[in-house]
Amino acid sequence: MWPLFLDRDGVVNRRIVGDYVRSVEEFEFLPGALDALVSLASWAPRIVIVTNQQGVGRGIMSARAVDEVHAEMTARVAAAGGRIDDVLVCPHLAGTCRCRKPLPGMPLGWLADHPEVDPSRSVMVGDSDSDIAMGRALACHTGGCRTVRIGDEDPAAAQSFPSLAAFAASIA
Repeated sequence: MWPLFLDRDGVVNRRIVGDYVRSVEEFEFLPGALDALVSLASWAPRIVIVTNQQGVGRGIMSARAVDEVHAEMTARVAAAGGRIDDVLVCPHLAGTCRCRKPLPGMPLGWLADHPEVDPSRSVMVGDSDSDIAMGRALACHTGGCRTVRIGDEDPAAAQSFPSLAAFAASIA
C-alpha cells in the first residue's frame, strides 16, 4: 500500500490568484479534476490532499471555513464515486513551522500515523516549486517519492502533465 499526495489549489481546484479560497462557494474543481479523482481512486491505495493555507495564519479566513471547504470537496468526490482519504493542512505563516511546504512535515506526520503504508512508493502531484521540493525532501526521508508537476514543464519533477485529468488518463 502506498500514498498519492495531491496539492489542492491549482491541481484539484481553481487557484484564486492573489487570494485564497475562503468558502465553499469559492471552491471550483478544475476541468476534469473530479473525474480524475474518481479514476485515481482505483489506482492509488491512499489519496491524501496536502495543502498550505496561510490565509488562516494571516487571519484572512478561519480554520473552520477551510474545514468546511474540505468537507464539501470530499463529499463531492465521494458522490462522484471517488475518495479522498485524508486532508492535511498547514495553516501557519511561512517560516513559523515544520509542516509548511516545501518542508515534508505534513506527509511525514501522516506516514508516521500509517505504518502499513510503504513511504518509498509515495507519489506527490503538485503545481508549484514548493510541491516538487516537498516531494524531493520526502524522498530523502523515505527512500523514494515520485514527483509529478501539473501545469508547466518542470525538469525537477519526474513527470509533467498539463492537468490532473491528463495525469489520471496516463495511468488509466
